[in-house]
Amino acid sequence: MKKLLLLTILIACSLAGCSKPQVKSVSMHWGNVNSSITQIVSEVTLSDPLPFSIPLSGINVKIYMNGIEMGTGHSIGKAEITPPQSKIKLIVNLVNSRLPEWWITHIENGEKTKVEIVSNLEFSIFGFKFGVPITRVSEFETNFLSGVKIKNEYINYNGFKLGEVKDINLKWGKVNNETTQIIVDAKVVNEYNIPIEVRYLRYEIYLNSVEMGKGKIEKSEVIYPKSSKNIEFAMYIQNLKIPEWWITHIKNGEKTKVKVYMGLGLKSTREIFLPLNYTYYVETNILESPVG
Repeated sequence: MKKLLLLTILIACSLAGCSKPQVKSVSMHWGNVNSSITQIVSEVTLSDPLPFSIPLSGINVKIYMNGIEMGTGHSIGKAEITPPQSKIKLIVNLVNSRLPEWWITHIENGEKTKVEIVSNLEFSIFGFKFGVPITRVSEFETNFLSGVKIKNEYINYNGFKLGEVKDINLKWGKVNNETTQIIVDAKVVNEYNIPIEVRYLRYEIYLNSVEMGKGKIEKSEVIYPKSSKNIEFAMYIQNLKIPEWWITHIKNGEKTKVKVYMGLGLKSTREIFLPLNYTYYVETNILESPVG
């Protein structure tokens, strides 16, 4: 009898033009973050046009970053909607081990990422099934090399200016599964009356105190008196460190402190070490930049 009554209500609603549940709003925030997963908590507010509760019978949630599937989700708590409207909470588990694969696309895409959370809420009432699709799209971008500004660094020895390093520029090079290359290009000017030799570049790169790369690049470039030359080095970030950095970035309110320590080894009449150090911040707002 109850089933027949509900069926009659559904038919009457259909004839009267009643619609199925509609999405009114979606809000998201970060949940638990650990070494394995980064949780995104999503609260979906839906309208219920029918005069009774509608149970949730199934759910399909996936998250993509630049087209790469990063994880899946599920509902928690209340598994139905009641009239006139109510909320359903979803948990999306982003798998941190997939972040190095995303990082490659992020760098190749000019440090831009499109995030898509695609859901389908499935409801069933006495054999009548229907789905409510939800797609949330946001975009974010970074500029990890922006803090290394063009400035002049003087080459001094015992208070005497030999020359300068100028027009320092960093840009992304090759990126693969293991490493991301950063090209350092600088003009070395020799104002002295004997040659200056560029011998090496030492570097350390930190993101929120996570050591992302470290090394010494040997070189042998001679800048003759009263002349200048552009010198190029290649530094490397270890991509397997990306998940470790990501965890700190999310826990720190999507803020990263970037430290780039470089040191140029030179020789004129004596060995000279020229420090080139930079500290700056990179911030994102991944969940709160919806598009479309």
